Amino acid sequence: MTLSKVQRSGWLLSGLCVIAGCGGGESGQPAAVTPAATTTATENPSSTAPQSVPAAPVSADASQSAVRQATLTKTPGTAGAADTEQKASGKSKNAPAAAPADEAATTLSEIQKLRISPVPNDLEQARKVRRERNERIVEMATRVIRLTMTDESKKPQFQAAVGQLLEARFQNALAGDDEDIDIFCSDVQALSERDPKSAAAAEGVYYMARFAHTRAGLVGSTQPVWFETLSRWAREFADRFPEQQNRAASLLFGAARSCELHADAAQDLELRPRLLTESRLCYAALSEKFSSTEQGQEAAASLRRLSVVGQKLTQFTGPTIDGGQISAEDFRGKATLIYFWDSENELFAEQFLPAINAALAAATGEKLRVVGVAMDEEEGRLNRFLDMHQVPGQQVFFPDAEQRSWNSPIVTWWGLARCPSIWLVDGTGKVVSTSVSPKNLTVEVKKLVR
Repeated sequence: MTLSKVQRSGWLLSGLCVIAGCGGGESGQPAAVTPAATTTATENPSSTAPQSVPAAPVSADASQSAVRQATLTKTPGTAGAADTEQKASGKSKNAPAAAPADEAATTLSEIQKLRISPVPNDLEQARKVRRERNERIVEMATRVIRLTMTDESKKPQFQAAVGQLLEARFQNALAGDDEDIDIFCSDVQALSERDPKSAAAAEGVYYMARFAHTRAGLVGSTQPVWFETLSRWAREFADRFPEQQNRAASLLFGAARSCELHADAAQDLELRPRLLTESRLCYAALSEKFSSTEQGQEAAASLRRLSVVGQKLTQFTGPTIDGGQISAEDFRGKATLIYFWDSENELFAEQFLPAINAALAAATGEKLRVVGVAMDEEEGRLNRFLDMHQVPGQQVFFPDAEQRSWNSPIVTWWGLARCPSIWLVDGTGKVVSTSVSPKNLTVEVKKLVR
């Protein structure tokens, strides 16, 4: 896996490749990527793949021999001085026959049929067929790109071909080797250098984001640098393509949340603050650039939560299930354990609840106050769980069904990232932590009440 290549391509777009026949050069603009779910076509084992339309081969530029050339790289003999002179005179030496007017549309239709063609049930054979199919799609899409790239009226076809090429490159990069990844990155870079603000460049950047996001999901537990890479690409996409608000907001939020949740689970004391920094940067960009979106508002709430450690807890008020009321003002004078939970959550029942009861038992002399925030939707289900289990402390539960679960005013104000979760507040009302693990809870409580 050429991780350094993916990282560098997000920051150093220096003329490694240029779109075939359209000029270009150093743009000074970095490419960007963000997270998104990987999509795969529906496959029917009973059907047969259509024949592809052959495309012109692309030669490797000798000056780029150290890196295998990408599909969209300028090749020898394109757009040179002699070509320019011939075009000006209306003549072309050895000019090829004009392409049929509908060739681009026909080829795109063939690509779509090929995209949904079946693969064998055997895993190894399926991988081979998918790779061959993607290579054919690359050739066909490249042909369409060359047919349409200089014709403004064929811009939609050009963009469709770019999308098909990138999807094929993306799939091969995920399933292939370092060379496949290098080619994928170079094609994205070529699109960005052709026109850094174009829809095609944005699509390339988005696909790079998908790649970082997918790799983080696959190998992030052992290679957490992919989460940091994802964060940087997300912010780059938002900086370069703010007009694509929905995409940018979703990508920033996904990157921010991914980094935060992985930081909570990290055992590496150096990794955790790095991931939290990346998370804050994405939340901040989201809340500043896209404040009117739902994700932007949730990002602002998340920043509020991430910044509350060391501060006095406020904006924590709600009704209890027994008809009372609880407020952060009540927390002064005694350490407080706050836990967010849901009666249907198995992790809470198996790990969090036993840990909370153990911590409460370790805090002798009634030195610890315990408050639960029940995130159930149904009061009846919640009451049944309370009757069957030893659930300590007062339970915040809103009578209005519209203010329950993730719509709880407390949950939305603080941008809660996960349930169950545990907060600790000291005797002065200052928040000590908003991410205590069940494993460490008793130790942390003892520190708090000693």
